[in-house]
Amino acid sequence: MRSKLSLCAAWAAPVLLCACSAGPPHARGTDASALPIDASGVEPPDAGAPVFTDAGPTPDAEPPAEDVVVYAHSADTLYAFSPETRRVTTIGRFLDASGAPAPTMLDLAVDAAGTIYTSSAQALHRVDPTTARTTFVAALELDEGEELYALSFVPPGVLDPSAEVMIGASSAGVLYRVEPTSGAVVAIGAYPDGWASSGDIVSVVGVGTFATLTREDHDSDVVAALDLDSSGRATVRVLGECGHLELFGLGYWGHSLYGFTSAGELLEIDRTTGAATVVSTSTGASEFYGAGVTTRAPVLI
Repeated sequence: MRSKLSLCAAWAAPVLLCACSAGPPHARGTDASALPIDASGVEPPDAGAPVFTDAGPTPDAEPPAEDVVVYAHSADTLYAFSPETRRVTTIGRFLDASGAPAPTMLDLAVDAAGTIYTSSAQALHRVDPTTARTTFVAALELDEGEELYALSFVPPGVLDPSAEVMIGASSAGVLYRVEPTSGAVVAIGAYPDGWASSGDIVSVVGVGTFATLTREDHDSDVVAALDLDSSGRATVRVLGECGHLELFGLGYWGHSLYGFTSAGELLEIDRTTGAATVVSTSTGASEFYGAGVTTRAPVLI
């Protein structure tokens, strides 16, 4: 089961994402060359870096706005949200190739071509967007007890000059680069100052990268902007309180972010302030565990 600490924020200044050292339990697969120097001024030792392959060319043409779907999911069911109709529809239950129930899915990401990936506790999967059938891709090379609660692609030019990159945040608040064909992970930092992942990350060309965060001394989740650079260094800029707990899914379309809560609520979120407005409490889902949209989602001025 997913769990959360309560939280919220009134931070305005950006804070530096702290680097992960090779000593703690999250060091498996850590590429020291990809990490900024830590507070002691010492570079972490090289723990052996996995090879990250080119994810393939990003499509040149923008997809028609009406073809872009914001996907959401519960532990066992895939949903589609249409920003034009503002309705959530059920696609189907997650089943594996044999027709048996798939593992509990913790989060979801969509690449530029529209391919859906989900993370379970120990593995990465591809998902058919019309049937919700899942295909095992690879085991995730995470330490025991860690899970990827937040999964997204970031566009070309953010972490790689020419290709989009999958990233994920673990239950421990560690931010990883993820290889979507092998499940290899490289730690590129951790949320600073006690912030932990509430449940999701979304990134869209021309808009930026956003995350939902939580902290023990606050009463609501917050929405934050993540400013990443190619070295793996990042800043976290808290936009504001969303007024809701357990904001486990995050998508984008048009002018707004869209949030999906553990209570099955659909929220529209201001991308500059983090303030949320309830769109629907009758989504047909009793809970949401995650959400995602292509990095090429339409952006309206």
